[in-house]
Amino acid sequence: MSTRQINVLVPPSRPVPPGAALAAAAAVALHRSAGRLAVEVARWLNAMRARAAIKRVARRDARDRDEVLAMARRYSASQPEFAKDLLAAAARGHS
Repeated sequence: MSTRQINVLVPPSRPVPPGAALAAAAAVALHRSAGRLAVEVARWLNAMRARAAIKRVARRDARDRDEVLAMARRYSASQPEFAKDLLAAAARGHS
């Protein structure tokens, strides 16, 4: 089997532009940290949801207490004992 030698002229490779190298490095770093970033974002979202739930509960409790106090004011003239019980219930809920 005969072999033949072929000479091929290949132009010299051009240097990588600095902006492209920086963009490639940033893309690689982002790809490597994407999993950790997703975990951190999920943790942050869960913390925000927990805080929002706590605030919702506090607002609901305050609204309920205000409703009981308003009811106590309505009944204070006609049923003072019932109004006193309502005020006591609202005070227990507050502390």
